[in-house]
Amino acid sequence: MGRRAAAVLAGLLSSFLLLAGASPAAAAPQADKGAQKLQQLRSGKATLRVGTDATFPPFEFTDAKGVRVGFDIELVRALAKRAGIKKVTFTQMPFGNIVPALQAHQIDMGASGIYINKERSKVIDFSDVYYPGGLAMFTADKDNTIHSLDDLAGKRVAVQVGTKSVEWVKENQPRAKVVTVQTNQQMFSSVKLGQAAAVVTGAPAGQYFIAQQGGLKQVGKRLTGEDYGYAFPKTDAAVTTAFNGALKSMKSDGSYGKLTHKWFGSGSAAKAKKHALINPQTIIDSWGQIWHGLVVSIEVILMSLCLSLLFGMTGGFAKLSRIAPVRWLGNAYVSVIRGTPFVVQLFLIYFGLPQLGLQLPPMVAGVLSLGLYSGSYVTEIFRGAVQSVDRGQIEAARSCGMSHASAMRHVVVPQAFLRMLPPLGNEFVSLTKNSTLVSFVTISELFLVGQVVISRTFDALTVYLFIGLLYYILTNIIGFATHAIEKKMAVYV
Repeated sequence: MGRRAAAVLAGLLSSFLLLAGASPAAAAPQADKGAQKLQQLRSGKATLRVGTDATFPPFEFTDAKGVRVGFDIELVRALAKRAGIKKVTFTQMPFGNIVPALQAHQIDMGASGIYINKERSKVIDFSDVYYPGGLAMFTADKDNTIHSLDDLAGKRVAVQVGTKSVEWVKENQPRAKVVTVQTNQQMFSSVKLGQAAAVVTGAPAGQYFIAQQGGLKQVGKRLTGEDYGYAFPKTDAAVTTAFNGALKSMKSDGSYGKLTHKWFGSGSAAKAKKHALINPQTIIDSWGQIWHGLVVSIEVILMSLCLSLLFGMTGGFAKLSRIAPVRWLGNAYVSVIRGTPFVVQLFLIYFGLPQLGLQLPPMVAGVLSLGLYSGSYVTEIFRGAVQSVDRGQIEAARSCGMSHASAMRHVVVPQAFLRMLPPLGNEFVSLTKNSTLVSFVTISELFLVGQVVISRTFDALTVYLFIGLLYYILTNIIGFATHAIEKKMAVYV
């Protein structure tokens, strides 16, 4: 944890230095950029960063040990090897974030069952078709009321955010009530639980779910004829061409056919065993993944907590300053940060700053966002606590010959700190719960790991209950710690 914390703090420091003079770099010709990138990948100096939402079996998901598996995972590795690319790493992220991450050059490739369409092709490039897709409609297997698209009028239809399904349903059945969810598992489960009447999604994924879990059926034939492709930034045409050549080679020698048969052939999906409503075995089998996610969550929380105290005290002193410009900056910080949603700030820092020439690692972006957001509340807590100390205290200290700074340090701040503890404890509990949102920028913390486990086991109740229990323990530890410090500091009252 010490090395990770040092690296993140170093990243935060360099980020502030870069922000002061960040400006877009002069763009080299796109062809040269792509060729240089491919050369670096082939030499091993660079690693191909592949963004994927590993909650979409059989294309990409994780096994019980937390290892990413699936058709896309194997095919990308095989294509990269044939293209001469030596290093490949996969980054977990929500499906809807893959295209923005490509535009911001946070990743080099998107591989997550992405449909090739005109809208996406305006901002990113696609490889040749690597698997036929097409949307299909799925309902509960006992439902006899939905036979066609017309029957969806007035009914709830579950779709995954950021996918083709969202716009397609709105355009082709505007009277349907579209329900957007984050993951593939949530989409299918919404029908099984009666929260939606139907699902519109990729046909291969729906058929795999039926083979695994049952409870659903496909209604009619495929609704569309889109195909799947791998996504690349517009600047990396040479990398795209290399992958197309590798794909053509695999199709020619039969290795592509063997891989598709493995994941989509008859008997490729073994039915999951039925289990009790609460299944502890799910947690036992996935404990390695969950433990890793818990450690990452604790690291994020602790580093963000320290940063929020730093921002909070700095902002608090700024708001109390007698210098008008400094006081104005303190007020502006609190007003802007508290007046905008945390997720917007997180996305602005991670996806927006690269357009200004400043690209932050996911952990740095997440900790910085959490620290800034929580720090705005700590600022008000600090200011209120200092102002609540009777002014006669500092006047008495000054009459004894103490300077203003000494009086603040030895008389006012100790009393203010004691009064800050209860609201600080509440704020740190809120920070702990908000830390789940950094999963949106690919940080594999506890909540994101839980979603990945659910995508494999379809055991949402067990996993979410256990994750909730872990967060309950973490927040109670924070409450106990602040209470203990409060009792220790009572001597100053």
